[in-house]
Amino acid sequence: MSRTQRKRIFAIVVTVLAIAGLLTAAVFLRKYAAPEPARLLPECDGILYANLKPLRTFTNFGQKPTAWAPEYQTFVNQTGFQFERDLDEVAFAIHAPRDSHNETRYSEVMVGRFNSTKVADFLAHMAKSRESYRAHEIFLIPYEDRIVRVTVLSLDMVAVSNTGDAAQINHIIDEYRRSAFASSGPRLLGKYYRHIPFTSLAWLITEVAPPEAISLGGISPLPFIRQLFGGGVVVGSARYNGNVLLRAEDFLKDEASAKDRAEQLQNFLTLYRTSESQTRPDHPDPDMESTLNSLKVEQKGERVQVNASIPKGLIEKMFETP
Repeated sequence: MSRTQRKRIFAIVVTVLAIAGLLTAAVFLRKYAAPEPARLLPECDGILYANLKPLRTFTNFGQKPTAWAPEYQTFVNQTGFQFERDLDEVAFAIHAPRDSHNETRYSEVMVGRFNSTKVADFLAHMAKSRESYRAHEIFLIPYEDRIVRVTVLSLDMVAVSNTGDAAQINHIIDEYRRSAFASSGPRLLGKYYRHIPFTSLAWLITEVAPPEAISLGGISPLPFIRQLFGGGVVVGSARYNGNVLLRAEDFLKDEASAKDRAEQLQNFLTLYRTSESQTRPDHPDPDMESTLNSLKVEQKGERVQVNASIPKGLIEKMFETP
């Protein structure tokens, strides 16, 4: 074999190994990196992500006609975009208020199938004014007592923020213009995303304020989460394997705190089951019964894990048109 042939073979081997390495890295990043919409978000107190494409496959979500509010009907007519039909992914950054007199604000990145020209025309019509940042036009739209900033990032991606200033949406634009895997996203995402199961369709990572006394009265979603998981970081996820598998992990400061929290949650679950058994109808819904029976609380070191399994039938009932 001549020297030229050896060089050629060596070059081919190096090229093949390089391609294999890139493919391996791509697969690794695809599995362990958070979805791009979440990685574009600014620093925040919580992150909520949902992939709606599988939801449409598993349920009748977005398939049945429904009556829309006049404002939403106008939006659909002018843009051709229906959230329940065309939105594929959405990631929210939750900006908690610093005092009780202010409301929670949000920044979000949405991925879907839409006509970017029609959407931009609609936003231009609704906007009070415009800003420009790094060649992206930002529409300032008044809504109630605040200004909502919206920009079209690409043919399938839109960013929105109602935080009151441009810093958050400018951050999203900065991250979008970087390379695909250059950013790990907000601090919470970089630290806790590895605890999200790979096949999760929706997930939540959020810091929760210290809890108050747990009671069965006056329960609403956010205070309820604070009561059950306050004082830690909650990582929640939803997967599908025929049933919807829910998991919530509460990361606390030490094992003693986790033990106390596990006992508190188990006592609450026992109390709830007792109360439910005394008030259930004569012919309870078997899917609801299955869900309640699947609830489990388990301590794992410095975290507490709560698991539940929701039958597909119950999910379909939730999205049935009344």
